[in-house]
Formats: sequence, structure tokens, C-alpha cells
Amino acid sequence: MTTTKMQLDERFDIMVSRPIANRMARGFFKLGFNADMVSMIAAACGVGAGIAMTGSGLWPVIGGALLIAMVIVDCADGAVARMHPPSDRPWRGRMFDGIADLATLLSVHIGMVIALSNASFTLGGYTFGGLEAVLIGVAGFISFTWKSSVVDDIKQRLKGNSCDRDVDTEKYAAQKKSLFEKFLFFLWVWYVKNSEKLTGPGRPGGYELFRQVALVGPSHHLVALAISAMLLPLAPTIFISYVLLTAGPGNLYLWYVLSRARREHAGAEA
Repeated sequence: MTTTKMQLDERFDIMVSRPIANRMARGFFKLGFNADMVSMIAAACGVGAGIAMTGSGLWPVIGGALLIAMVIVDCADGAVARMHPPSDRPWRGRMFDGIADLATLLSVHIGMVIALSNASFTLGGYTFGGLEAVLIGVAGFISFTWKSSVVDDIKQRLKGNSCDRDVDTEKYAAQKKSLFEKFLFFLWVWYVKNSEKLTGPGRPGGYELFRQVALVGPSHHLVALAISAMLLPLAPTIFISYVLLTAGPGNLYLWYVLSRARREHAGAEA
């Protein structure tokens, strides 16, 4: 099966983000935007979402809307990149996109911690404070990072033109780079190597596995987090439910599908 027949997006992106992002990309291109600029717009939406989530009244609702906007705009940068001539250093754009994702991830989880700290609630006779909020936020961050790294690692191996395939070669390492580009290149190599480790022993892959792990991919996580933010004025503890579901059943699901894929691969080799 070729990548042109594969849907290498999560379900929300296929149904919502990609159709809107493709239209947005044409507009960005006409305005002279490049992919890095679009990635920074996505980052601004993500950071703004985290800040808005800490506010009172309807601010969390605005934060949720900004987070969904980030998910959509994040799909547009790749489309804009494809409208421009191919770059000889695709890792640069990949890391710009990665920085936008990281800025969003940090912002929304810090916003989650602040929102939970401000709620000051009691559960089962135990009063939750700042420390508990930090622990919940860290658990959510780690859970998100693991799942999104695994999904991306499998996805990049399915993409025939992914620059990640050349991370161990001299193709990009020998290029002359500015100081900032050296930093981006270091981040790219570090990220690719760690994503490989987070996928686990045997590094299972394949399109069928991708479709399974995409259920707990980053876009779905961010949309769930956005919905949680929108419900925050009605349920101040909603972020606890989000983390419990994603770090509990979500992590168990990913562990199960990866373990099953490793067993099937081992059986096929035997």
C-alpha cells in the first residue's frame, strides 16, 4: 500500500482540520506566508489557549476555542510548505512545527495546573491544593508526550518522504547551519531518537497499527482538552477527569496495542 492511499491523519483531522486547513493554506500562500510563519500562528493560538484557560468567567471557553483553532492551523503549515519549492533542509520546518506543538503543550498543561489550583476543591474529604494540581498536570504532560511521540514515530516511518529516515546519515548533518539552525538540528535529532525509544522494544509499525494508535493521538488529546476547558465554568474539576481518562485507559490502550503488535511481529518472524 502506498502512502497516497493511506490516511496518515487522526480522525478529527480527516473530518474537520484538514478540509479547513487546506482552504486556509491557500489564503496564507496568497498573503506570502511560509510554513514557519503558519507554525508560529499555531503556537500563538496554543499559548493563548493556555493563558485563557486560567481566567474566570467565559475565558476558559475562549481558551478551548483557541486550542481547536491551533489544531486546525497546525495542519495548514504542511500544506503551505507543499505550495513552496521543496526545501533542502526539511528538518528545519519539522522542528518549527515541533516548537509550536511544544509551546502549546506546555502552555495548556501549565494553564491546567493554574486552573486546578484556583479551584481549591475537596474530594473524598481530601482538599486538593497547588502540589496536587502540579502532579496532575505533570501526569497529563507525560501521558500526552508518550502517546504523541509513538503516533508520530509510526507515522513518519509510513511517509516515504519523511526526513526522519535520514537522521542517521550525513545527508543533513554535513549542511552548513547558522547557530539557530544548529539548535533546531540538535532538537530534531534528539526528538527522533527519543520517539524511537518511546515506541518501545522492536519498534512496531505499519499502517494498521497507526490507525489503532491514532485514536489516542495528539489532535484527539487537544480536542478533548479543549472540550474540557469549555466545560470548566460548569465543572471546575473537569481536568482531573481528562487526565484520569488519558493517563489511565488511554495509556493502557496504547500499551496493549503496542504489546500485541510486538507479539504478532515476533510470531511472524518465527
